[in-house]
Amino acid sequence: MMCLLTTEYTKSERTILEEIKNPFVVKLFYAFQDSNKLYLILEVPPFPIVDTDMQYAAGGELFHHLDTEKMFAEDVACFYVAEVFLALTALHKQGIVYRDLKPENCLLDSEGHILLTDFGLSKVADDDADCNSFCGTCEYMAPEMCMGQSYSYEVDYWAMGVLLHELLTGSPPFTGTNNRIISDRIVKTKLKLPFYLSPDAKDLLTKLLKKVPLARLGSKPGDGQKIRQHRFFRKINWKLLEARELEPPIRPIITDLAAAENFPRFNSNALPNSPPTGTSLGDGLFQGFTYTASSSFIDRFMKR
Repeated sequence: MMCLLTTEYTKSERTILEEIKNPFVVKLFYAFQDSNKLYLILEVPPFPIVDTDMQYAAGGELFHHLDTEKMFAEDVACFYVAEVFLALTALHKQGIVYRDLKPENCLLDSEGHILLTDFGLSKVADDDADCNSFCGTCEYMAPEMCMGQSYSYEVDYWAMGVLLHELLTGSPPFTGTNNRIISDRIVKTKLKLPFYLSPDAKDLLTKLLKKVPLARLGSKPGDGQKIRQHRFFRKINWKLLEARELEPPIRPIITDLAAAENFPRFNSNALPNSPPTGTSLGDGLFQGFTYTASSSFIDRFMKR
């Protein structure tokens, strides 16, 4: 029997993906199910289809490129954090707290632009109501989440600061051998920044990684404009960035679209072919899950 919490997360992800329409967020093309599995088609595999606006995140995870380079130059990190900021802004405008920002959830399309993915932990904060769930990846959790306090969109700006720190230095600002130690350091340890970061990078990181939520950049109305105008982003033309007209600093190497060559973690690990014994999607738990843009595509997908 499927866990009810997992059921709610899955339903929420399906709903959020249908609602969000943004060039820096993965697009839901299809959702369907059989008696044992749920299918969310986000990046469509490269074979002939009727639709012409399909996207395929052939560039892999930002984590893969960071793991290769170990750390990024500031102009590279600036570009990708700026695109992530645009994605988060779009989510927040629709009342969605993302809650799972990390390099693994930032995909690159074939041109090198960001596509934010994995909305299984996202929350629709109805009427700006606070959230209180303890969820996400520990290194990216904001102090208020670690302490079990209620929270809102500010946790995403903390995570954006952690992402920027990891892109610039190769690791999150607070680490440890287990989640308890990491959480304790997030709450209690003073932020220390490497000497080699520029003054602008240090200033932005310091403002995003404020432990008090209301003091954090991004917590107040108008802070979005302050982020855009911060000197760290002084070389970004936001109008061109929003139109995806700026050249990405990373151009993924793609020799064979079907090979998924920029996803080494998945190429080296076989995926299960069937659900565990006794798993069932019955009992009407997922009524209305199906989202069909083209029935002919689904028929072809299921036959592959």
